[in-house]
Amino acid sequence: MSAFKNKVIVITGASSGIGKALGLDALQRGARVAVCARNKEKLTEYFGSSDDAFCFKADVSREEDCKAFIEAVLLKWGRIDVLINNAGISMRALFEEAELSVIRELMDINFWGSVYCTKFALPSIRDNKGAIISVSSIAGYRGLPGRTGYSSSKFALQGFM
Repeated sequence: MSAFKNKVIVITGASSGIGKALGLDALQRGARVAVCARNKEKLTEYFGSSDDAFCFKADVSREEDCKAFIEAVLLKWGRIDVLINNAGISMRALFEEAELSVIRELMDINFWGSVYCTKFALPSIRDNKGAIISVSSIAGYRGLPGRTGYSSSKFALQGFM
């Protein structure tokens, strides 16, 4: 029997890449998977055919979207066993050329999105002796040239987790 069987796994940023792959794999292993992204159409395309998938449109940079997503998952399945904070964006620019609004957006999505989702999911995860996973980057351990904003957001995430 799979360790994932009937576990409720919540994944942010599941419309592509790592989040999509994790969600599809968890479904194959028997988990119930709740996914969110800004593009619900992509989520529905990838996950919509499964009764064990729940797709939700959310922008993790918005606290109220994160709260609504977690509340909807709890309403649907009554618990959360695993939260995977995966939503993220990247940026390449020298700091002196970077717009502050872009750096703020990086922090809002890459750092604050994880903070918000963790805050709202934590009581259920704790009650179920679950786990919280945040997808980071080598840039969160060592600054990289031209990646000031991205590295800062991932350093903040490492400090939080």
